[in-house]
Amino acid sequence: MWMRRFNRYVVWEITKLFLITLVGFTTVVTLIGVVQQLVTQGLGPWAIAQLTPYILPISLQFALPGTLLFAVCSVYGRIAADNEIMAVAASGVPPIRVILPVLGMSLVLSLVAVWLNDIAFSWGRPGINRVIMHSIERVVYGVLSTQGSYSTAQGFSIHVHGIAEDGRTLIAPTITTTPSDGSEPISISARAAKLIMDPDREVLRIELVDSVIESSKVSSVMPGPAEYEISLSRATKKGTSAGHPSEYPMRVIRRQVEREREKIVESRELLAVHSAFGLAIGRPDWLVDAESSQQLGAIGGARALANRLQAEPARRWANGFSCFFFALVGIPLAIRMRSADHWTSFGTCFVPILLLYYPVFMLGADHAKNGTWPPVAMWMGNAVLAVVGLWLLRSIHRR
Repeated sequence: MWMRRFNRYVVWEITKLFLITLVGFTTVVTLIGVVQQLVTQGLGPWAIAQLTPYILPISLQFALPGTLLFAVCSVYGRIAADNEIMAVAASGVPPIRVILPVLGMSLVLSLVAVWLNDIAFSWGRPGINRVIMHSIERVVYGVLSTQGSYSTAQGFSIHVHGIAEDGRTLIAPTITTTPSDGSEPISISARAAKLIMDPDREVLRIELVDSVIESSKVSSVMPGPAEYEISLSRATKKGTSAGHPSEYPMRVIRRQVEREREKIVESRELLAVHSAFGLAIGRPDWLVDAESSQQLGAIGGARALANRLQAEPARRWANGFSCFFFALVGIPLAIRMRSADHWTSFGTCFVPILLLYYPVFMLGADHAKNGTWPPVAMWMGNAVLAVVGLWLLRSIHRR
């Protein structure tokens, strides 16, 4: 009976500290994410308010493992320093009985973390992208009115001599953009222009007056009104990643992998037909012409995307279950340290985990995404922590 009470006491102490720390840590991470978007994108209060729900699951995704580790290290370090673990062992109860309930709690929390990982990647990040894209018109006008120029890392820039009294007409703008197909940059100058965002098509439409469009190969003078469109993903300061493998929910990833495999088969068949026909008519140069290069590129792109998609579920499960493995290492290590100071216990546990888990996890993730290792390589970091945690638990059991 007294053992159940003691376990409930330990679980309750960890739960209290975990929730309090989680709220604080999540708030800080959310504010950092909001401020980052505010600084890099120049978003206003309404856009920031729209961003917050999407940033929250991403913040929780990062906060859960560290917060749980802090809670278990603090509580077990304190009760070990107060000789409570020693008293339990002296009464004939193995210390593992004090540890198992919290490991069970961390296992349940890991399942929640897996769900949060899926939500953060498939709902949070695309949501952030949508808010940024839908705010780009106001963002660009705001930056142009104060700085006279706006540019992004995706090769899009606008320089103006001013903005008319209506607050929308750009005076003598010069626009430079790089097409999404990677061709040479295009320079557009005009007597006046207006920016209009089309959220349905996700394009920024530029209405030009008396414009000149120039590139290294073409120069075109267009008197009167004209229009030019640019993808919103290229007009944002950080770009967007729509269609990126990390943005697919886990429930649709398998279907998407099958589609990429079908593309590989189709491209191989087209390549085989093209090569065979070239050889049949005495044109061996067709083996290395543009059509063959295009099909080879399609095969390589589909294979790379399929590898990334196959690795994605394993990454989310491995990230989520880091909560359990952090606790598996943190609890026995805090008991061995026997420190009542929260930060000493946490720092002593977190630094070895930081040095062990993350480098091994990143190594497995890189190889799994490239397809050189199977997706299970994503669990390498957790496997290392499991070995260390079980060794520490065994050493405590023997004491």
